[in-house]
Amino acid sequence: MENTFKNDQITLENLPHYESLVFEPISVNQRTKAIMSMSISLVVVLIGLGVWFFYDSRDLILYITIAVLLFFGFQYFLIFKKQKCYGYALRERDIVFKRGYIFRKTTIIPFNRIQHVSTAQGVLDKILHIATLQIFTAGGSGSDINIPGLEPQLAAVIKEAIVQKVDNVRV
Repeated sequence: MENTFKNDQITLENLPHYESLVFEPISVNQRTKAIMSMSISLVVVLIGLGVWFFYDSRDLILYITIAVLLFFGFQYFLIFKKQKCYGYALRERDIVFKRGYIFRKTTIIPFNRIQHVSTAQGVLDKILHIATLQIFTAGGSGSDINIPGLEPQLAAVIKEAIVQKVDNVRV
């Protein structure tokens, strides 16, 4: 029997560069969902501060309210900035997902590592007609990639495409 084992060295120049990919953006409804969620939190905090205002030192509450408003203002700013940073790309052998404004993160998952794929929709997702695609790999306790803000039909199409790719890799 002839030994055909090869283990050639790969140079860095020959590796594919994900930075050159054209990423598909997510729906702007994801930004709307984030704003709605943040606004609900802000209202709850302001109601709590309003109740506290009637029972305690007013100066302290004024400073806390200013700090809370600055914090939520920064969070609203980040929501708008992060929207432009979300993106995904399907390649022949893997899926790539990027996110983050301050801390950028790119996750690449080869199809041969994927265990299962699912879609999820919460209450706000249903109202805004968006879904989240969840991709799970072996060994993780949660999903490895959550791609939010996809139209439900598109999420289903991508899910089916990934499942077919995974089946082809395993055959």
